[in-house]
Amino acid sequence: MTGSLPSWSPLNDPQLSAQIQARLANGQEKTRVEAQRDLYFLERFEWREYPAKCGRWHLGEAGSFTLTGGSNLSGPWTKMDWSPDYRWVLLLDPASRQPIAAHIVNDWWVEDPKARQVVPVANGVTSFWFAGNPLLGGMFTPAGNGHRAVFGYRSGHSEVANFVNWTSGPARFEQLAAQAASWTYTDKVASEFGPWLADQPQQPPRPRRFSRLTWQATTPTQP
Repeated sequence: MTGSLPSWSPLNDPQLSAQIQARLANGQEKTRVEAQRDLYFLERFEWREYPAKCGRWHLGEAGSFTLTGGSNLSGPWTKMDWSPDYRWVLLLDPASRQPIAAHIVNDWWVEDPKARQVVPVANGVTSFWFAGNPLLGGMFTPAGNGHRAVFGYRSGHSEVANFVNWTSGPARFEQLAAQAASWTYTDKVASEFGPWLADQPQQPPRPRRFSRLTWQATTPTQP
């Protein structure tokens, strides 16, 4: 981030620029590599506002039986219920409002007395500023913010995992960009993920306790 920046650059925001600089100087290699990834997108893409569906229902454990010694057991006896999962953002085409791609959005730090990590997606949010390739991934910030940003990546394509960790730099992302142009949107997720909150604000009915779905539910975190 040297020299003059173009007028459209997200890095013209001094707060965002300072955060990236601090992470680039961090003592942990993983943090520095992720900062280099984020810098790549913020240097090359401007903020563009996309309408979005934010959050979807996720089926997970509502409680568990614990043996003496603290080991949790999961099985067909485990009580399951639906809860909102705010890691998910479905970007929509600004013109047609048709789905482009569903993304998993990372947490970011909130510098309050608890110094906690939160997801920047909230119930009721209907648009995001995005800097990147909406078919693959990039940086997200709530519309009108721009003071901080967080990385998100497309869900449902195993190829996307090859660029997320950025160990090879931007090469894999740039190779995938041409391929992704032909990818159509399909909601390819495991059975424990339910409808988008925007489509169904009310909690889905709790599944039968001993159903096959209940026993097989997991929580995938990778594309």
